[in-house]
Amino acid sequence: MTKKWFPTVVSVIAVEEGARLDCCDEDTAHVWVSVPGWSPRRAFLTGAAPFVAVSGKAPADLVGVRFVAELDLDNPPGNDDTNGERLERPELGIAPPIPAEWLRGLGGEG
Repeated sequence: MTKKWFPTVVSVIAVEEGARLDCCDEDTAHVWVSVPGWSPRRAFLTGAAPFVAVSGKAPADLVGVRFVAELDLDNPPGNDDTNGERLERPELGIAPPIPAEWLRGLGGEG
């Protein structure tokens, strides 16, 4: 079966530094991300390196940055991985800013 990859927003909500996800992990900085297309309430832990490379920011400065990634929205990571998920991020990029008129009445600018 062919995977269905859809562009979706991935928001960095927290950063953890100094720990590895597993023995093969070389990245010691990780980000917790929100992927509303998978779950509006669940966060996913993954390596920070791709997010750093795309944004040019240090891991500590990634909180609040939104990215766009093509993800298989029909197959979110399972709930049984307590060490965090490694997200596949084909074509990860910075998300464009949200227009101010969209934020009116939502507690945003305007």
